[in-house]
Amino acid sequence: MKVLKLHPLMTVSLLQMQFQRLLSCNIAVYMRNSPANAFDTLQEAGFLENMLIEYPIDETLSLREFEEELEDRFNFTLELCNKDNKPFTNKSMHLFQLIKGISDVAKTGYANGNEYNIQLERLINLHNNNRQGPQPFSC
Repeated sequence: MKVLKLHPLMTVSLLQMQFQRLLSCNIAVYMRNSPANAFDTLQEAGFLENMLIEYPIDETLSLREFEEELEDRFNFTLELCNKDNKPFTNKSMHLFQLIKGISDVAKTGYANGNEYNIQLERLINLHNNNRQGPQPFSC
């Protein structure tokens, strides 16, 4: 099962990398009906949670249902896009069809998966360190 990991300090570009790895597609994230900057955080885009959320992806949903479910649950808007960053026109296609079609072409996997995991781990560690308060300063 594929699991989407969301954190308020995650940048849009990190979320895009995650979608490329999990669903082999790009996404466009919107803030107040305008495209978000790659360096905007999910919190700035409207994500209201204050901790890491692991969200299992239901691959039987259509693209439209998946986009609407994420918007309703996490309070930010995204649109699934093809590799050319153009929104998919067939929103009734199911996620498993999208994943299967792309994975048949590229059986070797996503090369930047490790880079994504390292960046996500750093983000979580940074957030945990900030929650503990300022570190004491010693001379």
